[in-house]
Amino acid sequence: MEKIFSVQDRQNAFEFILSTARENDRIIALVQVGSGAAGYRDDRSDLDFVIALDSDESMPEVMDYMHREIAGKYGVLFFRQDEPRHLQCYVLSNLLEIDIGYGGYENAAARKPAFKVLYDKSGIVEAKMDASREWMDDRIYGDKQKKDIACACETAWIRLMHAAVAIHRGNLFRAIGELEYVRKLYIDLLGDRYRLESGLNREIDRLPENEKEAIRSTFVAGENPMDLWRSLLNLTKLVYQELDGQSVPVTQKMLVEYYKDLKD
Repeated sequence: MEKIFSVQDRQNAFEFILSTARENDRIIALVQVGSGAAGYRDDRSDLDFVIALDSDESMPEVMDYMHREIAGKYGVLFFRQDEPRHLQCYVLSNLLEIDIGYGGYENAAARKPAFKVLYDKSGIVEAKMDASREWMDDRIYGDKQKKDIACACETAWIRLMHAAVAIHRGNLFRAIGELEYVRKLYIDLLGDRYRLESGLNREIDRLPENEKEAIRSTFVAGENPMDLWRSLLNLTKLVYQELDGQSVPVTQKMLVEYYKDLKD
């Protein structure tokens, strides 16, 4: 197996993408996004770019061009092209991941908080991305928050009931699965409130320590029924705190009474 990429390997790949993009007349601007735009988190951070095109009609041609150039330069272990999202994902033979998004320069918008315009032939891409921040943040987090709240209101309580019944019946793996489902809902709600990416807990390490401690209180290390009841009660309390003021068919008080009845 080829040696795992070093910081210098990543920098070399960065410079190759930059020079390759500059050579294509249809590429108006190249923007670095993600952790690299604000300073890499560590020596295992990957590379994320957005390519701004002269028009959307150029997209197939430019995507083919970038794929051809990258595959010609490096060994590629994995490649995926997501047409609906206009995204290419590469994993090189040294396990360096490179993600490249594509779009017309006139529609440039910041879809991630951190970005750095590496070059811009039009002179307007950075201004457009700055101007988009407010409405994009609302679109990314505001709309997602509404959907997550609605989902939690509709499903959290019944999943908690299912978990309680599963503990009562001794179906402990089932109980753990139900608790994990509700914990994911809770983490999504926290991510929305703090404007953090919650998918796969991507940015949840950036939560305040008290919020992380609350999440820890819902973890289950084994199949001990008492630990599962404790996790269930903690998770119930936390979810209903996040849903305070929302219309939920079953109240927290009703659920706790339901748990007591099953335990007695």
